[in-house]
Amino acid sequence: MGATGVTGVGDPTGRSAWRVATIGAGWLLLLFVGAYLITPASILTLVMNDLNIAESTAAALVSMPQVTATVIGIPVGVYIDRVKTRAVIPASGAVLLVGSVGDWIAASSGDVSLLIASRLFAGVGMFVLWVVSIDIAASTVPSDRRATATSVIISGYPAGYAIGQFGAPRLAEVIGWPGVFPVFGGAVLLLSLVLYAAVGRVPRFETATDPISLGGLRRVLRNRDVWMVVVVTILGYSLYMVFNSWMPTYIAGRFDVSLAASGTFVALFPAVGVLARPAGGWLSDTVFAQRRRPIFAASFAGATALAIAMFLSTTVAVLVTMLVLAGVFVQLQIGLMYRSAQEFVEPSAAGTAVSLASVAGWLGSFVAPVLAGELVATAGTDAMLFVLAVGLGVMGGVTVWQMAESGGAAAPA
Repeated sequence: MGATGVTGVGDPTGRSAWRVATIGAGWLLLLFVGAYLITPASILTLVMNDLNIAESTAAALVSMPQVTATVIGIPVGVYIDRVKTRAVIPASGAVLLVGSVGDWIAASSGDVSLLIASRLFAGVGMFVLWVVSIDIAASTVPSDRRATATSVIISGYPAGYAIGQFGAPRLAEVIGWPGVFPVFGGAVLLLSLVLYAAVGRVPRFETATDPISLGGLRRVLRNRDVWMVVVVTILGYSLYMVFNSWMPTYIAGRFDVSLAASGTFVALFPAVGVLARPAGGWLSDTVFAQRRRPIFAASFAGATALAIAMFLSTTVAVLVTMLVLAGVFVQLQIGLMYRSAQEFVEPSAAGTAVSLASVAGWLGSFVAPVLAGELVATAGTDAMLFVLAVGLGVMGGVTVWQMAESGGAAAPA
């Protein structure tokens, strides 16, 4: 992003070091973006008590940035493809920082409406940094390592959730919970400047010299293969969120353990993504010669089998073990979703493709927990969680069976 032409012939040691620095800076950037995003969830009791709001309203504060991302996703992706400039990195970091300062002001004054507005505003910066980081990861390394690089850089996001869950309550004890927002926002701006500097020191691999045209946008929107990736992404994230959102309640009710204890168990599910996401990219690039479908298929098949195993589990130890394994399988494919979307389009439309996949992922994240709740309420049994999980896994497997291969010899880029 920001350089011209196809480069990468010869790669001196200094450039290799800067490539590593670029991926590392992007990873840390997404870590603090994730920490900022999850902050309200980690201090939910404090937020509810100080603002005198219900749990549902407090929890909704977590989702405000994703709401923005869902609304603006595709236009932002097209804009990123057209401008092709590194300047969007620190600019987006500044937007998120401004939003986080707005959070601090709103929370300190007890203004819930302003807090919602500032979180929505910060979502603009969050989404742009997400898309740009994925785009940078893909163009920083040669084609035979792009899935690995993409999967590595986005693994910073679940790590950020862990940092937020662990660090926000402790920071709140020292500076007060409203002050936690600008701490993470400031870290995002700092890392965006580091990433900006690092990106400028390495040549890009196969980046487009011309911005996306209207015809190029039409080709993306009419591309069946891209829409198949969108479906896979919706189903994959839906499966991820069914486990992530409802398993604490299920474990607490099924095995008579505290909600705090079950929440600790379930925290392992997203945490394994720090290793599982890069592993999926590495397996695709090396073991499967840049083919993506085998990882997608294994992800859905493994998660489906483990959902059945969880339903049949009779002890909490067995269920948690199955849940952790499901976290590995579900997240093997997450980095590949974005890389596969890029491989089905021209280089000039890479950002647009990533935006489409990102919007699909957040849509699945929103819809799946609500659908799971409705099914449980209608049927009167938590077993419907596993029926839904198996259904999503089967639909994902069928979709993968029908989709084309984006990587390997089929990759256009």
